[in-house]
Amino acid sequence: MSIVLIFMRSRYLFVFATTLMLSGCAMSEEMRRINETNQAEHVREAGRSTNLTGEQLFIRSCNTCHPGGSAGVGPSLENLEKDFPNDAKLKAFLRKGKGIMPAQTKDTINDSELDELIGYLRNLKF
Repeated sequence: MSIVLIFMRSRYLFVFATTLMLSGCAMSEEMRRINETNQAEHVREAGRSTNLTGEQLFIRSCNTCHPGGSAGVGPSLENLEKDFPNDAKLKAFLRKGKGIMPAQTKDTINDSELDELIGYLRNLKF
């Protein structure tokens, strides 16, 4: 083999190896960015959860229209047990909302908080 062919072949191998290394670096850089994005999303999700108590949630979301559970702009909650005999029906109602009562989406009240709110509502004394 001539020296020119050996040089060209070794140069081709060098370019090929360099390309592999650079694409590997680009791939690992992309993986790092994906991991950082995923971690940031987990932090944002945790930040959306306020983990308020049922009473705090009631005051924030319900008390204006149902003061202390009594009639106000909205109806009294004293018939809650009769109207919503189980928690699943009450959860569905709160998530959907009705009329001027806004839906309590997961962005507003997460599932754990909704359970806290329902516990509070079930224990309201009139």
